[in-house]
Amino acid sequence: MKSEVKKLPKSQVEITITVPYEDYKKAEKKALEQIGKEIKVDGFRSGNIPEDVVRKQVDEQTIQGATLENIIPTSYTAAIKEHDVPVIAQPKVDIKSPVKKEGDDFVYIAVVAVMPEVKVGDYKKIKVAKPKVEVKKKQIDETIDMIMDRFAEWSDVKRKAKKNDRAEVSFEGFDEKGEAIPNTASKNHPIVLGTKTMVPGFEDAVIGMEIGKEKEFTITFPKDYHAKTMQGKKVKFKLTLNRLEEKKEQKLDEAIIEKITGQKQSVKDFTKRVEEDLLSEMQSRIQREHDNNVVKEIIKITKAELPDTLIDSEIEQLKQEQKQRISQQGLTWEQYLQHIKKTEEDFAKDHRKPAEERLLARLGVTHIIRDSKLEVKDKEVDKKIDELSARYPKEQQKQFREHYKEGSDAYRNLKNNMAADLLIDMLTK
Repeated sequence: MKSEVKKLPKSQVEITITVPYEDYKKAEKKALEQIGKEIKVDGFRSGNIPEDVVRKQVDEQTIQGATLENIIPTSYTAAIKEHDVPVIAQPKVDIKSPVKKEGDDFVYIAVVAVMPEVKVGDYKKIKVAKPKVEVKKKQIDETIDMIMDRFAEWSDVKRKAKKNDRAEVSFEGFDEKGEAIPNTASKNHPIVLGTKTMVPGFEDAVIGMEIGKEKEFTITFPKDYHAKTMQGKKVKFKLTLNRLEEKKEQKLDEAIIEKITGQKQSVKDFTKRVEEDLLSEMQSRIQREHDNNVVKEIIKITKAELPDTLIDSEIEQLKQEQKQRISQQGLTWEQYLQHIKKTEEDFAKDHRKPAEERLLARLGVTHIIRDSKLEVKDKEVDKKIDELSARYPKEQQKQFREHYKEGSDAYRNLKNNMAADLLIDMLTK
C-alpha cells in the first residue's frame, strides 16, 4: 500500500491511497466469503458456497461494496498512522481508480479535517488587571433591606398611591387603531411602585391614583424591549387601581432574623453572614469576569484555520447547552425557536462566531499551557478532589470520588481546568 498526503485549506488534508491489485483481490475474496455466509443456495451449506456460485447470486455492486468495507477502513487507518495525521472527523472518500481489469491497483482519495495548526503571539505581554473585591456598608444594608422586604407585612391604605406602595391593578393595552393588543392585559396584577418591574413609565402613571379610579395613558415601548413585536410600539393602556397597600415599618432584630433564617442569631452575626455571602458572590463574579477578560486577550493573539467540521461540532455543543437551559425553564426547543422567531439555520448562523471564538480560546489556552510548561501534578488533583468531596454528605462522597477517579473524563477535565487556572494567574497583573 502507498499513500501520499497533501495539505488543503481550512485545516484539511487529502490522502491519496493506492492499494495493490493483490491486496484488493484478497479483500474481495474475504467479501465473497462473508456474503456466502449470509445467503442461502440450494445444495450448499451456509459458509461453503463456492465463489463462482456467490457471484451468480448477487450483483457486482454488492460485491464491490463489501470489498470496499474490508479494504478502506484498514488502509485509511494505516495511512493516517504512517503520516501521523491528527484527524478530528470522519473522512469523505472518493474512488479515483476502481479495479476494472486484472493488474489494476485500487486508488481512492480521503479528504479529512485535521487539528488546526495554532499560532499564538507573544502571550507573555498579556497582563490583565484584576479588580479588588470590597464589600461596602451600603451594599450590606441594601441586601439586608431586600431580604427583609421578602418577609415584610403589608396593610391596606386609602389614599393616593405613592412610591414603594404595593398596588393591584387591572389593565389592557390597545394599539393606535383602538384594537386590543394580545398579551397586554392582566387583572389584579400586583406591582410594588418604583421597582421598575414594568415597562418604563407604567409605574409612574399609577403613582397619584386613588383606589377605584381609572386612567388612560400612552407608553412607547423601548426599542430594545425583549418582545420584538413590542419594540418601539406605542401602546395606550386603560388601567384601574383596585387595591393599595403600604409596607409596615420593621426593625432588624433577633425576632425577624429568626423568621428569615429559621434559627436564633444575633444582629451582629446575621450581618456578618450577609457580608461573607456578598463577598463570596462578588469574588466569584469578579473571577469569572477576569477569566473572560484574559481569554479575550488570548483569542486576539491566536490564529488558526478552523475546519468547518470543528466549527459545526462546536455550534452543536452550544445548541445542546442552550437546550439544557431552556428545558429548566419548562420550554421545548421548538417553543424556544418560535419565541425568538428563529429557525435552526438562523441559530447556527448566529452562533458561528461564538463557536469560532470558543475554539480559538481552547486552542490558544492549550498552546500556552504547553509552551509555558505549566503542569498540574496528580497529587494536586487528588487534593482538589478531597476538597470538593468534603462538601458532600458522607454517603455521597464515595460516588463523587468514583466519578473523578484517575483516568476518567471528569478527572482529565478537572486537571485541565486547574492548569487553566495557573495560566490565568500567570497572565494577571
